[in-house]
Amino acid sequence: MKAVTLLLALATFGAQANHEHEESHSHGAHEHGHGLLNFVVDGNQLMIELQAPAADLVGFEHAATTAEEKAQYAKALAQLKQPETLFGIAPAAACQLAHQEIKAPQPEEDHEGHDHDAAHDEHHADHNHDAAHEEHEGHDHDAAHEHDGHADLGAIYTYNCTAPDRLNGLTAKLFSVYPSLSKLTVQGILPSGQTAAELTPTANTVNW
Repeated sequence: MKAVTLLLALATFGAQANHEHEESHSHGAHEHGHGLLNFVVDGNQLMIELQAPAADLVGFEHAATTAEEKAQYAKALAQLKQPETLFGIAPAAACQLAHQEIKAPQPEEDHEGHDHDAAHDEHHADHNHDAAHEEHEGHDHDAAHEHDGHADLGAIYTYNCTAPDRLNGLTAKLFSVYPSLSKLTVQGILPSGQTAAELTPTANTVNW
């Protein structure tokens, strides 16, 4: 499967998971401590998508305004750019990070983000988004989405594996990095089909 197809598969899979995540939010409060982890394995490629509340990844959900908050936010983004500290991949698979995309607004964009939903309909025509871009933008927005003022951040990581046949599991090391994160809902697409799991700090590995 080509990389573009993998991206589409992950986007579609992630959108479904995000929809279910949002559905659960619509019936209650934003659930701190609960993240989403989606992954796709195909050929020699592994793609991982992480989404979690900013309260857990950053330490707060509001727009960073003070110098201290902006520094804390920048530190959180830098942490997301170190997936080797967040995930454990079988060394025998010899997977190398090929690409990463952080799904998070910059501090100076946060206030605009708050106004985006209210102004979106009025300015929609000016954006000239085609259908494909709408879908992509929606996926990007979901990854850094705000549920009634509660922000989620995330990232997508793409790996090329020299020995993909030795790739038989994924460990979530991020529980030690983000102590307030207590649960990850996991969904995966494998050559053999789909898989799902729920990871916690004491049971942090999904095997296949």
